Amino acid sequence: MIIVTAALKGGVGKTTTSVYLAALASSNRRTATLVDADPQGSAADWVADSEDDHLARIEIEEAPTERLLNKALDKVPPEGIGIVDMPPSHERLLNKALERARIVVLPTRIGGVETPRVKAVLDLVPDHIPVGLVICSARTYTRSYQEAMQQYAEENIPVWGTIPERVSITAGPSGPLAADGLESYKKVWRKILAAART
Repeated sequence: MIIVTAALKGGVGKTTTSVYLAALASSNRRTATLVDADPQGSAADWVADSEDDHLARIEIEEAPTERLLNKALDKVPPEGIGIVDMPPSHERLLNKALERARIVVLPTRIGGVETPRVKAVLDLVPDHIPVGLVICSARTYTRSYQEAMQQYAEENIPVWGTIPERVSITAGPSGPLAADGLESYKKVWRKILAAART
């Protein structure tokens, strides 16, 4: 199963989402492949430099070009799980990944400029591919959060999870994966598995 983590803007929680989902996918003695399609290589660096046991079973493939992306996705076995961390603002590479995607996860934040960007990505995703939002670094007590959630509900845009704003969740390889981050992303992971069964 290929899961593509996509956003047209950087800094919305895409790499954090990819790493946490790969950690959850590789639990229970499974191996997951994290395909880092971002030339910055942040996801690959995070997994390679971390001493967290949750990340020990993750295989890394760096694939910042269409050719390398195809090669990396070919290495994911049919029964395996590949999580693709896409670069921002690279529509052509995103379209190549979407050709192979079973599921699309769309990390975003709450804010006035985010909603049009979410809709731009949703427009790229073929209708037959399940897609859900992950609200990252959320302040759930704010009015803007409540209004955004209401708008997504009214427009039938599925929200698969809300990740609270915590420095520990986004710390990268400098520390272990945060327990509350893993718990929040478990809810997203369950939604992914449910969507994959449909």
